[in-house]
Amino acid sequence: MSSPVPGAAAPRPILFMDHTEAVGGAQLALVHHLRALDRERFRPIVACTDRVPSLVALYRDAGAEVHLVEMPRLRRFHPAVPLRLLRAAMGIRGLVRRLGVELVVANTSRAAYLAVPALVGTGVPLVWWTRDFLFNRLVFRAFRRRASRIFCVAEAIRRYYGGAGDPRFEVIHVGTGMDAELRALSPDAVAAERARWGYSDTDVVVGFMGRLVAEKGAGDVIDAVASLQPCDARVKLLVAGTGRGQPNDVEDQLRDLVASRGWGFVTFAGFQRAEATYYRLFDIFVLATRDDEPYATSVVQAMMAGTPVVATATGGTPELVVDRETGLLVPPSDPAAIARAITVLVTDDALRHRVIEAARAEVMRGNREQHTTALAERSYAELLRLPPA
Repeated sequence: MSSPVPGAAAPRPILFMDHTEAVGGAQLALVHHLRALDRERFRPIVACTDRVPSLVALYRDAGAEVHLVEMPRLRRFHPAVPLRLLRAAMGIRGLVRRLGVELVVANTSRAAYLAVPALVGTGVPLVWWTRDFLFNRLVFRAFRRRASRIFCVAEAIRRYYGGAGDPRFEVIHVGTGMDAELRALSPDAVAAERARWGYSDTDVVVGFMGRLVAEKGAGDVIDAVASLQPCDARVKLLVAGTGRGQPNDVEDQLRDLVASRGWGFVTFAGFQRAEATYYRLFDIFVLATRDDEPYATSVVQAMMAGTPVVATATGGTPELVVDRETGLLVPPSDPAAIARAITVLVTDDALRHRVIEAARAEVMRGNREQHTTALAERSYAELLRLPPA
């Protein structure tokens, strides 16, 4: 991240909108993007709700100016939702005018659905990050007419929303600035965190890092590791994340299951901000998403940390995880397949090392935040009529 140069033209204000009730991959991707943004050319402003204070802190820590705004929940229809949406859109419209915002970037489809009515008649261009498969495609097509650019984090998403042949659509894979954190991370810090959870050098720590909601499949990983105990008790599971306050929360259910069965090989670590430490601490990382996973930030970060990945073959994941080349792919909702893949990585040293090296090379080439942010900045500059950097 470069700082503004005294005497140079003022950086152009960009409003990043995030409509969320949790700290997920989309939000962490935006945090990394904000950190890498060229401050000589762009001034980042974030509009979000106050529902997740830890996320507000992350945006501020990334150097963004944060404004707390009203954004109604859009998961369920209610007769009052259109009025709330309109009122919130007018609030965003006022913020855009008050701050002299010249470009709006919607971090998710929900944010875009609010941005579109807010920007009608303003002449302010809209960039829409599309990070999931969750939205009705007819509604998407109606709203996309108002977007100047639509960034898709996977080719699978561009295909899903009918973006082939539309020049406004661009695939920009998820980026992360974790490479810098990993370079600064000492082996002693990782060893100390590993010891804090009671793991020995001979234990095989399988890691789950994500939201503890039904669709993320943490229960499948627990069942997979449980099935391995009779033949390899070295395999342990460390679950980092929480589901509290989120739709489809299964955290208490999973904790009760583990406690009732006396499964001491499973540890719940809660939400952890020191992500780099945990990706290095894990010996194997598992992404167990049951539905279409757009393009998981967690997989990118695990690969960057040199941790081999087992992932379910859904959504855009196969664009990153090529089976037995950059990781191991398994069907969704299949604990037995996850267990077999873990066993392969534990027992086949040659394959494990080959996968680790190929995966790290792939993400260092295409997923470092400097690279992905530069691609986005090129579009920002075009829309703002700035000269090339």
